[in-house]
Amino acid sequence: MKVFRYLRNLVVFVVVMILAMFIYDGYHSFQGTNRESKAHTIVEKQIEQSEDTLSRTDRIIRLFTFRDKVQIALNQRVSKEHWVKGDVIPEYTKNALIAIEDKRYYKHGAIDVLGIIRALYTNTIAGETLEGGSTITQQLVKNLFLSSKRIMSRKVEEAILASEMEHYYSKEEILTMYLNTVYYGHNYYGIYEAAHGYFGTSPSRLTLGQSALLAALPNAPSYLDPYTNYEGAKARQKLVLEQMVDQGMITQAEADYAYEQGLELVEE
Repeated sequence: MKVFRYLRNLVVFVVVMILAMFIYDGYHSFQGTNRESKAHTIVEKQIEQSEDTLSRTDRIIRLFTFRDKVQIALNQRVSKEHWVKGDVIPEYTKNALIAIEDKRYYKHGAIDVLGIIRALYTNTIAGETLEGGSTITQQLVKNLFLSSKRIMSRKVEEAILASEMEHYYSKEEILTMYLNTVYYGHNYYGIYEAAHGYFGTSPSRLTLGQSALLAALPNAPSYLDPYTNYEGAKARQKLVLEQMVDQGMITQAEADYAYEQGLELVEE
C-alpha cells in the first residue's frame, strides 16, 4: 500500500511539474517575452531538422545511449580545440550565469517548480522577463537535443532528458557543458569563442564585467547584441551584477566598479 501511495504521489508530482513548465512557456510566448526561443544559425537549423525527424523509437534509444548522444551533441556545438575545462573558467563567470538564469541551481534537481512559480509571478508583476523558469539543466538539454516547438510532448521529453542529465553528470559538469555550448550571438558558440570574439581574451582572463555581459546574452543574443544595442546590453549586464550582489556572490562596490568599466569590445 505504501509503495502504491508513493508511486501515485510521484506520478502526480511529475504531472504537476510538466504542466507548470508548459503553462510558463505558453504564458511567456503569449506575452512576447524577450527571450529568443532559438538562435537562427546553421547549427541550430540542422539540430532542429534532425530532431523533428526522430521517430519515437529513436527517442527511446537515446535514453539508453544517453552519454553517447550527449557527446555527439557536444561535438556538433564545439570543437575539441575550443573546449574549456571547468577549472579554467573563473568562478564569477559561473556565478554570473547562475545568478541570472538559475539562482537555486545547486539546491534543486533537474526541474525547479518553485523557480517556475517565482519567475511567473515576478515577470508578471514586472511586465517583462526578469527571471527564467527553466533550470540550467533544462536549457542545456533543449540546446543540445530539442526543437523550439512548444508542445506538451516536448515538455515531457525535456523533463525526462533533464533528469537523465542530472543522473549521469554532476552539477559542475552540467555547468561546464552549458558554458561551452550556449549561443552568445555573432555565431559564437561557447565561452571560448565568445571571450575571444567579443573581448579578444581567453576565458580564464575574463573580468567580472565581461562575465556579467556574457551571462546576459543567452537570454536574447540578437536583441542584446552589444554592437547594435549597447544600452540594452549594459542594462542587462547591470541586472546580472545586481543579482550577484543580492545573492552574496560579490559586493556592491565590486558590482559598481564592474559596471562603470567600458565593455572594451573588439572592433568588428
